[in-house]
Amino acid sequence: MNELMDEQIKWTNLNRQEIAQLLKSEGIAVSVTVVDQLLVKYNYRKRKAQKRLATGEHPQRNQQFENIEKLKISYQEAGNPIVSMDTKKKN
Repeated sequence: MNELMDEQIKWTNLNRQEIAQLLKSEGIAVSVTVVDQLLVKYNYRKRKAQKRLATGEHPQRNQQFENIEKLKISYQEAGNPIVSMDTKKKN
């Protein structure tokens, strides 16, 4: 069975250090090691951010690229460096 479908598993978005700090603010001082043990004992898992698929083309997509190109040219003419990044995941 997929963990996401298992009703026995509880999820948290907090990391171990954040949980320890929250407990400390409530007057319960515990180490990150103890937090690990508690998470296992009570069947908690750290939820990871989910990646989403693109939702389609933006109506002004071309205009966005044209604006970026204008900015790039003005930066180059001013002698500034240009950095280009492709942020899509490579398969």
